[in-house]
Amino acid sequence: MRFQRFLIAVCVAAMALFSTTPTIADEKDIIFEADTVSVNQDDGSMLAVGNVQMKQAGMTLTADEVRYNRDADRAVANGNVTFIDATGTVHQSDVMTLDTEFTHIVAETLRSRYPDGSFLTADNGDIKTESLSVFDSSRFSPCDCEFENGETPIWDLRATSTRHNVETSTIVHRNVRMHILNLPVWYMPYLAHPDWTVRRRSGFLTPTFIVNLDLGLIASIPYFMVIDDTRDVEFTPYRFQHRGNAVRTRYREYWDNSELNATIYTASVETYKKNRESVAAVDASYTARIGNGWDSKVRLNRASQDTFMRRYKFDGSKSLKSEISAQKLDTNRYYRVEASDMQGLSSSDTSETDPTILPYVFYEKVGPGLRPSQNVRTEISAIQVDNDEGHDISRWTGNVEINDQIETGGVSTDVKAGVIGSYYSIQKKPAAATTKTDDLGKVTPQASIGWRAPFAVTGAKRSAVLEPRLQFAYIGGSDKTDDIPNRDSADYRLDEANLFLLNRYQGYDYLRPGARADMGVSAVANEAVLGEVSGFIGASYRLSGKPSTGLAVNDNDNLSDIVASLGVNPDAPFNVTWSGRLGSRDMNLNESRTTVSGSAQKLGYKVEHVQLAKPYFRSAASDLEELKLSLNYALPKGWRATGTQVWDLSNGKTKRDSSVATLKWTGGIQNCLTISLDYDRDLTADRDIKANDQFMLTVNFKYLGSITQNDLFKRDGS
Repeated sequence: MRFQRFLIAVCVAAMALFSTTPTIADEKDIIFEADTVSVNQDDGSMLAVGNVQMKQAGMTLTADEVRYNRDADRAVANGNVTFIDATGTVHQSDVMTLDTEFTHIVAETLRSRYPDGSFLTADNGDIKTESLSVFDSSRFSPCDCEFENGETPIWDLRATSTRHNVETSTIVHRNVRMHILNLPVWYMPYLAHPDWTVRRRSGFLTPTFIVNLDLGLIASIPYFMVIDDTRDVEFTPYRFQHRGNAVRTRYREYWDNSELNATIYTASVETYKKNRESVAAVDASYTARIGNGWDSKVRLNRASQDTFMRRYKFDGSKSLKSEISAQKLDTNRYYRVEASDMQGLSSSDTSETDPTILPYVFYEKVGPGLRPSQNVRTEISAIQVDNDEGHDISRWTGNVEINDQIETGGVSTDVKAGVIGSYYSIQKKPAAATTKTDDLGKVTPQASIGWRAPFAVTGAKRSAVLEPRLQFAYIGGSDKTDDIPNRDSADYRLDEANLFLLNRYQGYDYLRPGARADMGVSAVANEAVLGEVSGFIGASYRLSGKPSTGLAVNDNDNLSDIVASLGVNPDAPFNVTWSGRLGSRDMNLNESRTTVSGSAQKLGYKVEHVQLAKPYFRSAASDLEELKLSLNYALPKGWRATGTQVWDLSNGKTKRDSSVATLKWTGGIQNCLTISLDYDRDLTADRDIKANDQFMLTVNFKYLGSITQNDLFKRDGS
């Protein structure tokens, strides 16, 4: 019966209201639904009672009763009134008047919920959805809480009046008080902030006040200026109470296929040279996609003085790199062109240790061979390096390598053959270097053949796949490792990843002729208790030629260090990985890296241990050993604590090294406030930079920005 009454009422209303309109209603037409509808033919008014719903142009009004006047285009709603506008904002009231195609609303005891979860309440509201809205005795909060059901917002603003300008996307409060957990904390006669639709806005950002025992009181207030849709700039002046002044200027501009980001630092501050020195730095980068798939980058990163960026906490980097590069990646080709210059910022750095590359050109192609199972990889490169630890070198290199894989009866045969040709022009070297200053060339043929034979082993609740592997490799040509400085393979050490590579040095400067046999076994198993277990063990045996550095602690051994790894991933909240190298003579652990990670209820943890024998370091006084512990813990009510501690265990001692800890609260489900307390122990010291402990407190209010107090306490020494 109700549906019949509704259908009749709608038909009568439609005939009365829309008899002069086309049969297909446009978006300005109003659609009614109600239990009962009565129409006054004289003035064109309508009274809808019971479960009333009106729709127009994507907006919806529901109420217990609605009186609508067609001529005045006005609707008066009473009882449980809810209006949803075209943006998704929900307005609720006891009495609401709507006119001008639902774009003007007057309401009493208004309660509004915006699409981002923010809410606003007011004794009275005059809303113009396309221009200016005015609210009396208002309460606004961006906290996403069930305010209607009595939940207290983390913070809110209460004002005698609030204005929302839709055209400028600005909310203005007058005589405003901020409450945190219902407690008043401060008062302001005027406060303006962007609304939820704003991505960026010109104006002052949150000021920062820092107390630092070295620098004194530090005050800064950024000013952000929007130039247009694709450009903006930010100015941040700094006042260091005892050390001077600085300004950081950041500029950004975007185009369809490129972007520019530039930051310039200018300062008159104390340095190790004098009481006030004019210093500057720039970090500007321009990236663009040009031509047919080329990605280009230009970066200028330079400082006029080596420690002020680190001392005044602008940038902690110990070296700066300026470069021009372009690269392109196709299906089977890769191109790269680069020129760069390094600036070291440590006191020990000089112009002789700041390398400059002018230029570096690289091309690689992978294509099919004579058989479907073959592929041919070709590399061509050219590089000029100056001031590379006292060396000036030009090198031209070509590398061709053929790979083939043959499957026969469960055994895979890998065949590789290639040749590397290099030509060097060594213009300069350090006085202590034993290499030559000359034009040198070398041709290095190389070939290998290897076999892999995986097989499965099964047992009670256990299964495993084992893969033994054997490879014979030959590197030919003349040995010129004493003539050519090793600049691209100096950090080479044997590991699981490069054991079976044809050129396992990966660089071209250090190529030691000779023959070798590489062998190893990998395994993947599933066990009832340990879960998934994976491992590898392997070694390389020198058949001919001189020994290579980086293979063993004792370079004269024919057998390299034994390379091994193990991973255990049980059906439990932890896993273990280990990799290392053992001496082939005494089985001493020359290198290892162990990681244990997992979680226990709300605690997540990760323990890392690294150890490396001193013969792998030039002029090392002792073995390197380090332990790192990382923890994160979920505390009640949205709090989370994280921390990382590093211990230096070298030389048989235990020394506390760097520490980082954070206590952070993200506001829980209300998502409107973030509080973070950070601690950083930095033992780095250089010239006028001292080892220190640092604390930073950050409070961020949604839409209002952040209030940050950095370096609340800072002390010198350890």
